[in-house]
Amino acid sequence: MEPIAIVRLSSLGDIVHTLPAFQALRRAYPAARISWIAEPAGAALLKNFPGIDEVIPFELKSQRGLSGKLLYLLRFRRRWHRRFGLVLDFQGLIKSALLAFLLGGTRLGFGRCNAREPLAAAFYSRRAPVFPEERHVIHKNLHLLSLLGIAAPVVEYPQRPWTPSPRLAAYLEREGLAGGWTILNVGGGWPSKLLSAAQWLQVAAGLKSDHALVLLWGTEKEKATATEIARQSGARLAPFLEFGDLLAFIAGARLVISGDTLALHLADLTRTPAVGIFGPSSPERNGPLLPASRTVHRRLGCSFCYRRKCDTMDCLQGIVIEDIIQAARRIDAQRDRSFD
Repeated sequence: MEPIAIVRLSSLGDIVHTLPAFQALRRAYPAARISWIAEPAGAALLKNFPGIDEVIPFELKSQRGLSGKLLYLLRFRRRWHRRFGLVLDFQGLIKSALLAFLLGGTRLGFGRCNAREPLAAAFYSRRAPVFPEERHVIHKNLHLLSLLGIAAPVVEYPQRPWTPSPRLAAYLEREGLAGGWTILNVGGGWPSKLLSAAQWLQVAAGLKSDHALVLLWGTEKEKATATEIARQSGARLAPFLEFGDLLAFIAGARLVISGDTLALHLADLTRTPAVGIFGPSSPERNGPLLPASRTVHRRLGCSFCYRRKCDTMDCLQGIVIEDIIQAARRIDAQRDRSFD
């Protein structure tokens, strides 16, 4: 069939949540040429997954000024227009829908009720039927494929061996982590999804007697927080990890404890049990699907607001740390029973 383009530009966690739809599409059309258009960070992540014929970076954000952005769009259109017979927009923003329109071909997307920006639906050739927004976003993405007659009752990710690089392997050996480790991911894209350093210290104190704790970070600000927590708790500090090593690091872990961010979703992808800590976002919609995983949240009258910033942060500040620790212990107990 004609080449297919997937448009899911960002964010990294949402890109991971779109991978099962890609996998179902690949299974339905094994001989099709499937390209994925994403912003540079997403493109770097996607290069780690098999089956994607081409990852196309979309670098509009880096262009300076309105004239620079318009010139970039014109050049992008000139290069890719009519290269794809089918374009699927999983993002549902005006920006992503306009990009799909510029590419030409048949454009599939969500209807007004499910697009993140309802006006985006005007740019599509066909729109998916209404989908309940309270259901998991992975199933929402799979639902878009119903326009092609594709059903995917089982969530499946593209897989390959997640092998540590020599640098990561040396770190694991130096730190004596061959027996497995527990990741505490202190970072996240939204301020409203971040536990405080004091809360992470309580989590570390409750687990350090029987877990080899490693603090994961992704930015210099997160590194500073993780370094201070490591100093006070005795936990190890992870090195900076490129996406390939991040996948290997999470795949080899015994447990991941994280907010609603990339590390939590990669744990689901690699089938590593996780404790997901949720504040403004819904665990039913964004949480792990792996049966062994657990979620912790505090339901309030304002749940789930999906606000990136909050003046009170009551949903996260009110998290009972013992609930996180107990969730981790239940996963341990379940693992121990499976080995009996």
